[in-house]
Amino acid sequence: MFKKRYFSVHSDFKTGKLCKFSFFLGFLFLIIALFFIISGHLIGEGSSGILNQIYDFSKTTTPSSILAFSIIFFAIGVILYFFYCQFAKLAKIADEIEKLEESKDTPDN
Repeated sequence: MFKKRYFSVHSDFKTGKLCKFSFFLGFLFLIIALFFIISGHLIGEGSSGILNQIYDFSKTTTPSSILAFSIIFFAIGVILYFFYCQFAKLAKIADEIEKLEESKDTPDN
């Protein structure tokens, strides 16, 4: 008779790694967006050179777009973390079922 095979939590489309990667990208984009937003407020309009370019860039919609991508990556990370937790619970249940089936298969002496 064929033995039933259950999948482990470690072969769940790698949601744990994708979750961490998504949180990392969200945090990175958040730092970049906050840098441009805060530096735009601190530098002021009367600056010159590269500081004036940073100020002009901070007044465009790009920092807001970067902030939006940061929020999206954080949301994807939360969803993937939820999936990872569900896969972990399912793996635990599968291990318990497998142990019960193994104990039923062994003859009692």
